[in-house]
Amino acid sequence: MRGKFMSTAAILLLAWNSGSFAVTTELRAPAPKSGVETGTSLPLPSVAVRSELTQQLMEVAMAGIHPAFAKSWLQLTKQPELAKNPETYFQIYSLLHQFRHQWHELDGDSRERFHFKNFNPVLSAAERNEYIALLQRPDVDRVMNKLRPQTENYLSSRRVLLSLLDESRKAPWPNLPDLKVKPGESHEALPLIRDVLLRSGDLPSGQLTAEQLKLTTYDDLTVQAMQRFQQRHGLDGDGVIGRRTLTWLRLPPKVRAVILARSILRSDLPQQISSQRHVLVNIPEYRLRVLDGQQEIFSSRVIVGQVKRQTPILSSEISSIVVNPAWHVPARILQQDLVPKLVKDKHFLDKGQFEVVDSQGMKVDPTAMVWDGTEENFPYRLRQKPGDHNALGRYKFYLPNNDAIYLHSTSSPGYFKRDLRALSSGCVRVEEADNFAKLLLKGSKWNVDKLDQMLKEDTTKWLAMTDPVPVYTVYWRSWVDKQGQLQFRDDIYQFDDDAKMANSAVIDSLVDHT
Repeated sequence: MRGKFMSTAAILLLAWNSGSFAVTTELRAPAPKSGVETGTSLPLPSVAVRSELTQQLMEVAMAGIHPAFAKSWLQLTKQPELAKNPETYFQIYSLLHQFRHQWHELDGDSRERFHFKNFNPVLSAAERNEYIALLQRPDVDRVMNKLRPQTENYLSSRRVLLSLLDESRKAPWPNLPDLKVKPGESHEALPLIRDVLLRSGDLPSGQLTAEQLKLTTYDDLTVQAMQRFQQRHGLDGDGVIGRRTLTWLRLPPKVRAVILARSILRSDLPQQISSQRHVLVNIPEYRLRVLDGQQEIFSSRVIVGQVKRQTPILSSEISSIVVNPAWHVPARILQQDLVPKLVKDKHFLDKGQFEVVDSQGMKVDPTAMVWDGTEENFPYRLRQKPGDHNALGRYKFYLPNNDAIYLHSTSSPGYFKRDLRALSSGCVRVEEADNFAKLLLKGSKWNVDKLDQMLKEDTTKWLAMTDPVPVYTVYWRSWVDKQGQLQFRDDIYQFDDDAKMANSAVIDSLVDHT
């Protein structure tokens, strides 16, 4: 760590790793808030409880969810004597306790977009008495731990978060020039690239000698490290250092820490969601998972909505599976996408096997259409017949919602090979749709043989789900995977502003070198 002294925030965080606080000064109590009974003497919590509350406060303050957390954290770091005052920890506990409750009450869209403005924490005499009783319990540590996000990999994420902050306190992050380099080529910035890969953990320490680290040739070991880096960021692992790879290479650890802190919060789902079988579609990851509690039992790549037609954050349930669906083209797609093609190609309807439907729902012979031939005045609707040519493919997973969004297969599976898969008009295309359908229908009267027979035909069949499966679309940009690797994904819908989303004073308090 550079500089002669560690920041106060760094000292507080070391408490979590070492099990003891470095701050030992006896301190004054914070000024009591008006209307709060403070006559009852508070005990000083154990070191473990103090460390836990301090760590949780730091994580939420970093995420920039609400200024109340930044204010509390900065007060603690600027007045280190507060670290030994019992009132400090009651206030932190109250702040976190009320926050977790209200956070779980938010709708999915507000949670993913960090719309949490109406938070007005209040210290009450009742909560004070509850806190005193809590500290006297033999399982106080376990109860305090319940304030944490109850996710399977939370502790792994916490450790990585601290390591990112520690990395931020070291040498400044390398300043990389604009470049594009392919394996085997040379560039004067390759030593800086290797420095980034070393500090990110993608280039193992000691794999290259000091002389090799300085080479300007893009060697095989550096290419392999770059491929690992690219894969951790959802990029095509071709080793080519281009614009998108360079953007991630330039991102310093302190900004990465904020992205991870925000993702830790976003993944803190209400207990009723995380405890049952459900489908989770992580939009920035382009991936669908089926989870039984916190156990993953199925996974598939997906295609999500393009930037101008985003897949919404929604909570619904798969109530039916439609085999061999017809596609009733939505009005927006019809007007913006298909009618222009129809104007240019008179055989478009036949090629796509579209039926023309009037306002009464009656089929119209294309040769009998009454239309002036302009894009603006097309008076009909289009329905695409079931089959392998159909844009929905062979499966439609119907879920009630106000946005007419559903999951489905596709007639164009080649798009799943792309690393950027924000390509649809809002619905979610599922690569492993056949296996997904069979998993959802397992145990029902629609066995595999019946399903296979349906797929040999082009007749539309609606299969009602006996037990509808909840579906949630989420926006999680960072996580620690089961192999302990830190993953990042692009902010495809611009939910975050990596440069402005966190309180700069909070981040400065954590990475200050002086």
